[in-house]
Amino acid sequence: MAYLSLYRKYRPQTFDEILGQDHVSKTLANAIVEDRVAHAYLFTGPRGTGKTSTARVLAKALNCEQGPTTTPCGKCPSCVAITNGSSMDVIELDAASHSGVDDTRDILQGVALATAGGRRKVYVIDEVHMLTTPSFNALLKTLEEPPPHVVFILATTEAHKVLHTIQSRTQRFDFRPISAEVLEKQLADIAAKEGIEIDAGALGIVARHAEGGSRDALSTLDQLRSLGAPITAEDAERVLGGRDDDAFIELFDALASGDLGGIFWAVHSLVAKGTDVRQLARGALGHARSLLLLCTAPQAGALLDASEEDRAALEAQAERFSTDVLLRTVDLLAHALADMREAPNHRLLFEVALVRASTAAPVESRLVPRPPQPETATSPARGGAPARPKAEPAEHAAAATARPAAPERDAAAAPERPQAEPAEDAAAAAPPAVPAEVGFGHIKDAWPAAQREVRRNSQRVAALLNPSRPVDFADGILSVEVQSDFHVEEMSGAGNYALLADAVQAAVGVRPRLTFITSAPKRERTPARLQQSASAISPAVEEEETVAEFVEAAPVVDAAHDPVELVKKGFGAEVVEER
Repeated sequence: MAYLSLYRKYRPQTFDEILGQDHVSKTLANAIVEDRVAHAYLFTGPRGTGKTSTARVLAKALNCEQGPTTTPCGKCPSCVAITNGSSMDVIELDAASHSGVDDTRDILQGVALATAGGRRKVYVIDEVHMLTTPSFNALLKTLEEPPPHVVFILATTEAHKVLHTIQSRTQRFDFRPISAEVLEKQLADIAAKEGIEIDAGALGIVARHAEGGSRDALSTLDQLRSLGAPITAEDAERVLGGRDDDAFIELFDALASGDLGGIFWAVHSLVAKGTDVRQLARGALGHARSLLLLCTAPQAGALLDASEEDRAALEAQAERFSTDVLLRTVDLLAHALADMREAPNHRLLFEVALVRASTAAPVESRLVPRPPQPETATSPARGGAPARPKAEPAEHAAAATARPAAPERDAAAAPERPQAEPAEDAAAAAPPAVPAEVGFGHIKDAWPAAQREVRRNSQRVAALLNPSRPVDFADGILSVEVQSDFHVEEMSGAGNYALLADAVQAAVGVRPRLTFITSAPKRERTPARLQQSASAISPAVEEEETVAEFVEAAPVVDAAHDPVELVKKGFGAEVVEER
């Protein structure tokens, strides 16, 4: 007799044997007892969770000679025929290989015919999402009003691909991944029945590797069985290619410590196992989600589908991350996954996302507070001369009460206020603590992201910053070059200032103090050629002064720095009427 695989040998035969789907089996059993069986069902969920097996159990329960019953006997001709797949009243169609409209019509031709001896004729269409649109349309009318002796059961792993007109005519049941604990118990019971000697550690590895699928777990146990007894955890890891959980722990340890070399080596070890990079990105995204869950809800460890050992490792690692860093990591990995759809080098996108996440990881042990610095700072102007940062406006005092690490104010610009205590003055004078790893290069790289963040919040401020660029970052002060003095004044306002500071903080994890300088080069008060022209007209001192006053009052303005053009460019405006 041919060898029968374990997942076929131990396929559920009653509702009680269906693992991890109590919400489905209980509902269907009650429907049989109350004679309220629907004419169409949609079973959806991950692979190997019991969708087709449940369909066969339901068919046996409806056609058993002892029924309809919730506990089919499994011995009558009807039950035996359904178990063997030879029943004339249970018609199964694999839509993956029979997706054409002609196949669907051939199946539907027998709907109006009577049963071959059973009470109900059950049509099971597996992988129904593979049907073409004409096939769905051919099924639609029959599915809406079938004969009273017909029951349709549609099974799929991708319910979103099933037409809504089909879904609305069925009762939907969502099958959930089976927990690792339940799978481990099932594997232990079957191993005992089959005489398979296997360690408890190996059973746990197999259960977690199955990712909630009973069929995958039994197939792996069948594979390990050929190694010979006893089967150890090392044997299971060797056959299954190691545990990705340990590799992700190592990867995120390197990310938390900013070890770029460790990140590349961890990715290399994962790729060397033959795993698809997109699958690695999804696994890293799931690992980041687990850490985020433990950071925000430490008591919710039971929500993680992990062993006690893995859960303890996750809890220890979660203490090394902040919520902001994990949110940034999730965002970067999600964007990398989206970009992989069209990019040829998936590994590069994955590695770049991890490196960018690590460079902005403000772990507590890496925070280096700086001593108080003087208020003045210099930044190179376009011509190479140092530029003195513009003092912040006085109206920033109102915004300072709503956010930490407020920038210092210029004493000349600030309004009068009561004398503060010396301790308060010292605290106000101290600059914010800046993570040592964030430098000017990081801010330059993240500047487009900061501009996009500004654009999401205010189109007007985004127009004021188009174009703009950071030119210097020292002692917590970021100098930003904008178009003109008009833009400097506008961006120095409290609301615009706070919006840009928030955007920079979202991009690099640091909230700097901002100063704004203009990109327009300063002109000499009296150009040399005009002085010569003035001297040629008249040598008199009065005439020279008149010419100088004329030159100073009416400077030569090119098109690039015309105030009207700057206003049009900054606000996206247009000239309606000239007067």
